[in-house]
Amino acid sequence: AMEMMLDKKQIRVIFLFEFKMGCKAAETARNISSAFGPGTANKHTVRWWCKKFCKGDKSLEGEECSGQPSEADND
Repeated sequence: AMEMMLDKKQIRVIFLFEFKMGCKAAETARNISSAFGPGTANKHTVRWWCKKFCKGDKSLEGEECSGQPSEADND
């Protein structure tokens, strides 16, 4: 699989796309990790963004200090 570094905004666009396509958080995280490499997204982060989108907030800006997990493991 081709691994590619994406910035947070790019990953969030994919979250929104997958959300609009009706994918579940775990499926979205698997799809992104499969396409872009392990650790690119995790289901907890995707779930947080899906809740935000469900509330009608389609902004792709993160809310700092919100307890929001980061998109990727930076180990």
